[in-house]
Amino acid sequence: MARLVKHVLGAMLLLPVLAQAEIVQRQVVTAITAVPGSGDVLTVDEDTGCGGRQLRMDAASVGLNEEQYGVMKAELANMIRDRNPLLVRLRACPAPDQAEAKAEAIPVIHMLRGCDEHCADGKARLYLNHNLSRGEVMEEARYALVLPLPPGKLPGTWQVEIYHVREGEPKRLIGQVNAPDYLRGKLVGNYSMYYPHGQVEMQMERDGRGVQEGAQTLYYPDGKVSMRITWRNGVQEGEEQRYHQNGKLIDSRTYRNGARADGVMETFDEDGKLKTRTTQVKGKTDGELLWFYPDGAMESRSQHDNGIMTGPSIGYFPDGTVQRTANYVDGKPVGESVEYYPDGKVASKRTHIDHFVLRSEQRFSRTGVLIVHKLWNAGGREEGALRSWYADGKPRQLIEYVDGERQGWTRHWREDGSVESECRYVADEPQGECTGASAKMSYTEDGIEPLKPES
Repeated sequence: MARLVKHVLGAMLLLPVLAQAEIVQRQVVTAITAVPGSGDVLTVDEDTGCGGRQLRMDAASVGLNEEQYGVMKAELANMIRDRNPLLVRLRACPAPDQAEAKAEAIPVIHMLRGCDEHCADGKARLYLNHNLSRGEVMEEARYALVLPLPPGKLPGTWQVEIYHVREGEPKRLIGQVNAPDYLRGKLVGNYSMYYPHGQVEMQMERDGRGVQEGAQTLYYPDGKVSMRITWRNGVQEGEEQRYHQNGKLIDSRTYRNGARADGVMETFDEDGKLKTRTTQVKGKTDGELLWFYPDGAMESRSQHDNGIMTGPSIGYFPDGTVQRTANYVDGKPVGESVEYYPDGKVASKRTHIDHFVLRSEQRFSRTGVLIVHKLWNAGGREEGALRSWYADGKPRQLIEYVDGERQGWTRHWREDGSVESECRYVADEPQGECTGASAKMSYTEDGIEPLKPES
């Protein structure tokens, strides 16, 4: 009999997990009474997490058929006689509006089994998900809250102390709610959240309605402030500051009635030096975006429209000479983009046409010799001859393409001008015998690698 009951109780753990709260508690059942139309009422020797010392169950609530339920009740009678502790699981506490119906006001058991490692004490625990907003089954929960909640400091509130389950029970949140049932209530007044090692992660001020009102401060794990925000009647209002971990300001933004105010926006590096400057309209970059080197020299400038790069974009070397130029429409390059060496010579040219498709690229050595030339068709696939040259202008490689496939000759030359390998292709397949060893395609600024079109 005991083996059958153990099997039945163990099988209950395999039932589908419901997305509801789960309250778990060790209890000693002192009596069981059949109540017509309401199943069985169990009397326990400690207050439950919902208050009171009664629990209700029937075959359906614990997921058994009537025969299995009868076997379980017979074994339960022995446990009651011997005062053996049991682990009781509840889906949730009864809603306040059920208090008038006596039977419905009694919490319903959805699982009952012999004690295990979770029976360390008789405290009832509500298990919560990762964002503390919904209940979770004990085995999958990250956080837990001991029930019933004690009275809070403010009238009409209950104290909440949620802890980390997986990190050895350090605190996660300390605050107050405006109802004895945490999941049905709202956090009111001030509350704090903590990292697993105990350092405060965030402090938040709320009014008696549970609406954000006042300051919100976020912290790095070492205790330094990472962000400060102010709220009024549930929306952001006033200044928002973000900080580097060394305490230096990253940026400061102003909010009006929950929306970011228009105006100049600046960001700073970890040394407090200006990093970017732009104008924001309705929370998006509008006009020119400027980037700066730590010494204050201009690093780049680009035009934006409603947060999207549109117009000329220019990058600079630290000495102020131009490093690159490009034009954008809807955040994508159009026309010719050019990169330069520090001495002003052209390093590369790219051309985008036909809906921003990269159609050609040229790369040059520092002495101005063309070393790579490649073309793409309107579909973004290789087309025509990919050619490369050594720094002295001698040919290095030729690959002929048609619509992304090798079609024609592929040749590699040595630096002395002699042919290293060659092969003729049709539809990307070699035709006949290829001569020499096909060189691996790779290059820095004087060699070659497969060039791919930008997205």
